[in-house]
Amino acid sequence: MKANLERTTVKDISYLINSACPRANSGASLEKLASQICASDRYKVYLENTDGQLVGVVQAKQIAMKILELSRRKSDEEEMLPAIAYVLNFFHGHDLAEPPVYVRAATPLKQVIELMRLNSIREIAVVDERLHLIGTLEAKNILAHYLKVKTETEL
Repeated sequence: MKANLERTTVKDISYLINSACPRANSGASLEKLASQICASDRYKVYLENTDGQLVGVVQAKQIAMKILELSRRKSDEEEMLPAIAYVLNFFHGHDLAEPPVYVRAATPLKQVIELMRLNSIREIAVVDERLHLIGTLEAKNILAHYLKVKTETEL
């Protein structure tokens, strides 16, 4: 196994890529996205266009902030519930989506780690040459890889 950050690529540690990440069409309602997030152990959903290309990311906190923003304008619980229902059904993924941060299989891990640091993320999307989502790579898995390699080289 390679332990060098400059020479190790995403492809070299492809066994660490999580392909079971939540994904949805960018036109999906916030209610659908919130349901997906709640049903998984993840805090974000990756949005794809009709060609299956990665086009955005919506995080649970963005949905919560949108609900909070609208519900603050309401004076009591009786008015808040319709406001929450409105947000969840009126807004769609593309309304709140952030541009995706992604890498490809040939990306060196040093660059992956730097992208994660610059964007303050712990998970990064891995896409193919057509921008189709392959899965995600988590910082904790990269760290586990290096700890394993370090242990093996010390033996």
